[in-house]
Amino acid sequence: YWELEERKLRMRPPPPILQGRVALVTGGASGIGHATVERLAADGACVVVADLDGDGAERAAAEIGPECALGVQCDVADEASVVAAFDEAVLRFGGVDLVVNSAGFARSTPLLDATVQEWDELHAVLARGSFLVGREAARRMIAEGPTSHGYDIVHIVSKNAVVAGPANVAYSAAKADQAHQVRLLAAELGRHGIRVNGVNPDGVVRGSGIFTGAWLEERARAYDVEPDDLGRFYAGRTLLGREVLPEHVADAVHALVAGGLARTTGHVVPVDGGIGPAFLR
Repeated sequence: YWELEERKLRMRPPPPILQGRVALVTGGASGIGHATVERLAADGACVVVADLDGDGAERAAAEIGPECALGVQCDVADEASVVAAFDEAVLRFGGVDLVVNSAGFARSTPLLDATVQEWDELHAVLARGSFLVGREAARRMIAEGPTSHGYDIVHIVSKNAVVAGPANVAYSAAKADQAHQVRLLAAELGRHGIRVNGVNPDGVVRGSGIFTGAWLEERARAYDVEPDDLGRFYAGRTLLGREVLPEHVADAVHALVAGGLARTTGHVVPVDGGIGPAFLR
């Protein structure tokens, strides 16, 4: 009897690697954020889909199922809205131990045409948003206390954080701010068992949230290509010659939080097909 039971236990598949973890993903209703929500949920995590588009967040959560997903409206540039999103996550799932900050938008304007309003709006969402989400996540995690698997904060940054491209001063400067926040938070939060990392994608044209607006035409104009050719243009300048899609970024997030890189913090992982000027130094 006991040999049979032991054999059954050995044959039983292991539980999903993220089972028991609760992830809050900002910008989770579309693009990279949505791909990340799906990737984490597929491996067992409960997910809070936080997005400025509250209806979109609820639809994305409904696709996964009410037992393990929640959609909430959240403006990452607004302190009270960020706090409220975390409150809803705690009320529904008891806590949050994994946060992915993917919320963002983009504008591309030459320096001489750039406005203070554009600069302020981009920094409010990308730089201040990362600060507010990271700070609230850290407060909740520290209050929760040590866990066996630790905690994760991941910022979705950009290749533009390290490469100086044309007509892109406000967006790239805000992304560089995000990238340095990864290092700053990692240095401060490591003693609490909180890993802080980032992902640097190249332009994600197909399936992207930000490329559905003016950003597509603006970046195509900056590189003197047709909008329909922008994805191929980005792929053509890479070492691998391959286009980056939302699921590739989600895979990098999963790699950072699923346990295989449990001793990695303060690092920004490139997901760009290989761009020499973007190599981290």
